This record gives sequence, structure tokens and C-alpha cells, in this order.
Amino acid sequence: MVSVIIPNYNHAPFLKERIDSVLNQTYDNFEVIILDDKSTDNSKEVIANYRGHSKISHIVYNEENSGSTFKQWQKGFSLAKGDYIWIAESDDVAHPDFLKRLMSGIESNPNVVLAFSNLKMIDRNGTPLATRHLSSYMPKPMVDGNYFIRHNMLFGCNILNASSAVFSRSAALSVPKEFMNYRGAGDYLFWIELARQGNVFKESGELDYFRQHNLKVTPKSVSSGNQFKETNRIFHRLDELGFINHYNRQIVAAFWLIRLDTERDNIYSQEIYNECKSIWIKELRQPLFAKVQYYINGLLRLIKKNYLGYAR
Repeated sequence: MVSVIIPNYNHAPFLKERIDSVLNQTYDNFEVIILDDKSTDNSKEVIANYRGHSKISHIVYNEENSGSTFKQWQKGFSLAKGDYIWIAESDDVAHPDFLKRLMSGIESNPNVVLAFSNLKMIDRNGTPLATRHLSSYMPKPMVDGNYFIRHNMLFGCNILNASSAVFSRSAALSVPKEFMNYRGAGDYLFWIELARQGNVFKESGELDYFRQHNLKVTPKSVSSGNQFKETNRIFHRLDELGFINHYNRQIVAAFWLIRLDTERDNIYSQEIYNECKSIWIKELRQPLFAKVQYYINGLLRLIKKNYLGYAR
């Protein structure tokens, strides 16, 4: 069985479409857990329409806002009865065959603790956006979790949207609770800790529809500098786990410095920008040479992805 956790906060305009896209899955063996983090819009009214539905096992309204979607994830894990979990974010939509195809991949491959699909960006109204999904560096649909981390998770989170993933509940319960202390990048740390426990499978179909709108958390995380501070903490966790070495340390740090410069106009103040830059520049010995290394590494990866079959 799959436990589908729908954590919601002020996504009333999208909530009915999201819940319906879960209930209309062609894979039938699932339960739904709806968690509302004290929304201030009319989310409760939308959710109330589903009370008593045979697939809805829990509806929980927080009396106080938790301040973190990752705390809501953990609450959902404790309520879940399924062998696998799907975090169906409340503003996204799923293809009807999402669960069917991901569970097929899980059941057809050994020791898969994490499976995810490609995604399609949609706007507030559900219209597809002309954006490319982020491909993964994988020579085959299933790889060892450590390989997946080493080749896909050093330059940020390769799983752009939690809604695109299904994962083992037992593995999730073994993940250290540190990810709950993050405001924006907790999912990035969570996927790393999860993937370490087994194999990772990727479904090539665009089965997750990732909605872009002005209420999303990521732009605020960038503007406040939290993204660059939190990813530096994760960088040190990757180092602790042995995924960072002398060569890739320079390349990864150079990537984040380049990304910081790209986002400079979106950051709230020069003070925040300077603070984030100082955090990452400490990881480098020769910043200019490191940036050259980064671009060379990126070119080699691009060649392998486009011509040698390493893209999924």
C-alpha cells in the first residue's frame, strides 16, 4: 500500500484539483492523509468536502502553524500505514498513471528505496510552461543510491519537486531528523539520507505537474539567502559522508558562487549577498581556477548526457 500525504498551507485555489488527481489514480492500493498547517484561506472548506471518502484515512488540522513543511512530512510518516509514501504537495497535479508507473518500477527492481518521475512545469492555471525538466545523470533507470548522490546531488537537489517521488516508509523513518530544522532545503537533505539506504529508480515519463505561482517558498528562500546557507550545511554533510573530495569540493563551491552571482538581483540586500558569498568562498583555494574547473566538468557531463546515454 502507498500512503499519500497531502501537506497543505494556504493552497485552497489548487487543493481540489490536487486531491482529485490523487483519488483518480489508476493504481488503487493507497490511503490519503491530509494535513493542514493552520491555513488562513478557505482550505478547510475544500478539505471538508472529502471527509468520509473511503480513501481518506486522516484529516488533521494544526492548531498552530508548524513553520515547516518538513515537520508536516514527519507527522505524515507517523500516521502512514503504507509500505511506501508519496508526498503529494497541495499545489501540484499528478498524471492518473503516476502511482501505477512508479510502483511498477519499484516492484520490478531490487531494493528501491526512492523512485521519481520526470516532471512538467505548469502555471497557476494549469497551462504547461515552455521549460525543460532537469535530467538526471544515470546510465540506466535504476542505479545504486550512492552513485545517484555522487552524480546528481552535489550541485543541488536533482529531485526538483517532492510530488514527483515515491519512497520506502521504513527507509524514511530511518532518516535523521535534521532535515526538519531546514526552512527551504530540507527535501534536498532528506533525499540524500534516503538514497544512501538502497537503490534509486527514475521513470522517464513526465507524470508530475509542478505548479509555478507567486506563493511558492523557493523564491523567498533565495531572496533571504537561506538557500545558500542551508546548501552549505548540506555540503558539509556530504563531506562528512565521503561524497566530497579535493577535486569536486572546488567544483561544487564554484557552482554555488556562480549561482549566487546569477541570483544577485533577487537577493534582499548587499549584506545578505556578502554573507552568503563569504560562506562559500571559504571552501575554495583558488576561486578563478575552480570556476574554470566547474565549466570543464559541466561540458564533459553534457557530452556524456547528450551523446553517451547518461541522461534520464
